[in-house]
Amino acid sequence: MTPCANTGTVRVSDRCCSHHPPPHRLYHARHVRVFALNFSKAFDTVRHAVLVEQMARLALTVAVYNWIKDFFSGHSHYTRFERDTSELTDILASVIQGSAIGPASFVVTASDLQPMHVGNALVKFADDTYIIVPAVNSNTSASELRHVQDWAETNNLKLKCLKSKEIIFAGRGARNKTVTFPSPCLGISQVRSITTLGVVLNDKLTADDHVGSILTSCSSSLYALRVLRDHGLPASSLQDVFRATILAKIRYCAPAWSGLCSASDRARLDARAFLRRTVLMMFR
Repeated sequence: MTPCANTGTVRVSDRCCSHHPPPHRLYHARHVRVFALNFSKAFDTVRHAVLVEQMARLALTVAVYNWIKDFFSGHSHYTRFERDTSELTDILASVIQGSAIGPASFVVTASDLQPMHVGNALVKFADDTYIIVPAVNSNTSASELRHVQDWAETNNLKLKCLKSKEIIFAGRGARNKTVTFPSPCLGISQVRSITTLGVVLNDKLTADDHVGSILTSCSSSLYALRVLRDHGLPASSLQDVFRATILAKIRYCAPAWSGLCSASDRARLDARAFLRRTVLMMFR
């Protein structure tokens, strides 16, 4: 976090960044434990008072701060069943779903959540939170998770350990050896792959699982395209649908995972690209 000049406050961009250890500590670790945390109804439980207090610490203009404060004020709800209606109740928590300010509001709320131990990392994107623990700090995993639990309770959130996942990435030199990995923490199950922001990551750090997921999804979309074609949708419109669905799926986050592709993965994607060209020719 970087203080703004002459204000003593912190910029939004800095508070939204996660705390990372020096990269070499992870590159040379025997293994790295990654905990993908799941909070129960995260956006629905953010207290407005806490959020406004956090917003007040940012380098926001008075007009912007007052607008945000007003945006979360004055909301209420009631319940109606048949002819009975409950009294109005003020809404003092939750961010408005679908609003542009929603994810940013949760990020600001979680900006004070930082790792307890040097060398560990917390990566946060909206309500997706990941704890990264290198092998040398493996014995701190339980305390890091309890720290997150305590923070969640303080902020009207609940960490769901049964829905959280742990994946362990072995170092390159240990991938072909028998390695004893640490046991699970706090009932969080250990898995071989996780989906992070729509990208499937496996414990071998290959793109095989993600490519398979893409091609399976594209096959379903191709069937939908054939149905649209049979119902008389013009070829130009079919191409627009193709670009908006299949091509978008193949290209989604490609810079992040394409470097993990093997020759076999590239061949599978090339075969799909050939099929794409065939389909486009058929639609002309």
